[in-house]
Amino acid sequence: MKKILRWLWIIFMLNLIGSPLALAQNSPPSSSAAAPLPSGEEIIKNSKALLYKIDDQKNKVTLKLVDRAGTQKEIVAWRFWKNYKNQNGFSGKTVIFTEAPADMRGQGILIWDYATEGKSEELWIYLPTLRNIRRVLPQQQDEAFMGSDLTFADMGQRRLDEDVHQTIGRQTYRGVPCFVVESIPKEKENIYSKKVSWISEEDNTVQKIDYYDRKGQLLKRQTIDWQAIKEKEGNVYIWKKTDIVNVQTGHKTIFEVSDLKVNVGLSDEDFTERTLTTGVKR
Repeated sequence: MKKILRWLWIIFMLNLIGSPLALAQNSPPSSSAAAPLPSGEEIIKNSKALLYKIDDQKNKVTLKLVDRAGTQKEIVAWRFWKNYKNQNGFSGKTVIFTEAPADMRGQGILIWDYATEGKSEELWIYLPTLRNIRRVLPQQQDEAFMGSDLTFADMGQRRLDEDVHQTIGRQTYRGVPCFVVESIPKEKENIYSKKVSWISEEDNTVQKIDYYDRKGQLLKRQTIDWQAIKEKEGNVYIWKKTDIVNVQTGHKTIFEVSDLKVNVGLSDEDFTERTLTTGVKR
């Protein structure tokens, strides 16, 4: 009888130790449930808002194109951008002029970004050797921008409504706590099946973007370094440097921003087809 009682006691204790109640009693108290993550659309919207805190900007851009073998080509250009604040259907306009190398000097690119839903951005290219302004058709905007690892379309700004955004988690990248957002384009002909962005929880700056090809394979990775400029409305964050690596080809592009000035009073006339042939007064 004593043996039976002893075995019953052992079985009782084993069941108690293995029960959820015992585990709860012996484990440290858990923290309260984590707060729900903000929506992907909200995160992307906040990150895009960083770009529109100033009226305009101009800066020099140095592009370094590095192939798999390490051979490097350098291109220097000037970039001018104006914030249209959704007036007259525009969110912003950009014009870029190449300064070096000598055989590319004077080439110009004009980009109009629309705020109107369903309206695609418009691009024009000026080639001084041909004295010709060519409009870049939507299907041609996937071509490489000046031989870099970004396309003409990448140089513009996609509207919030052009993609479906979903928050898929949070991670720390380069010491920065980030929300991770997956963005899937609505148009079927897009060259990317999706983009995954790491966006700072503190200041909404985009720290990294992974681009996936139509087969769902990682195509290229972009990392961004920012600089903060103090303005009346607070800090304005603008690119300082960005690296883009094509993981499938080994090609790399480095964009470096210098000689930056904001709110310089650029006019509408600085962003016309005519400007591509005359340039912008600096």
